[in-house]
Amino acid sequence: MDLPNLYTPDEIAKHLHVARGTIYSLISRGEIDSIKVGRNRRFTSKHVKDYIDRRGEEIITIYSGEDS
Repeated sequence: MDLPNLYTPDEIAKHLHVARGTIYSLISRGEIDSIKVGRNRRFTSKHVKDYIDRRGEEIITIYSGEDS
């Protein structure tokens, strides 16, 4: 059985170059998916890739002026 690697909020924050608090804000706003392991939050690489894909589309839309 292949299990996905699980990453901590600190690891994801370093990867995205943001503060750990930003990661928790993204979780609370439902912008990034995560799983709870006990009292802790963990992320798979799919969670992060999905967030980046959605965020990338948003940035492209705003940059192209389609959001105005």
